[in-house]
Amino acid sequence: MTARLPPDDRPAAAVHRIRLRGFWASAPAADGRTRHARRFGAPRALDPDERLWVVWADVMAVADVAVNGRPLGTARPGESFAADVTADLLPRNELTVDGHFPAHPLDVALEVHSRRPG
Repeated sequence: MTARLPPDDRPAAAVHRIRLRGFWASAPAADGRTRHARRFGAPRALDPDERLWVVWADVMAVADVAVNGRPLGTARPGESFAADVTADLLPRNELTVDGHFPAHPLDVALEVHSRRPG
């Protein structure tokens, strides 16, 4: 199950950060927004106490975020966005961001986190 949580509720320390720079495919969406898509492979086998999060620190416009076609939530300007995508992972994955901005989202990353003890 994916969960969109405020950044303060995410696990405390990232074990590994993967910036999603490089090639983003962009195309007009049917509703007038632009769909930015980035493919990525699943990270190495996660340990039982690790989770994979999609994080976006500098959201610049309202955008709907999905992974492998499953909606993760709506990102809003001036806020950070974070969603646990561990249960949604396939060997090959696609992250989509639909919004009104001309360039791909700049600061989107994958983060592997250990679960908070307790």
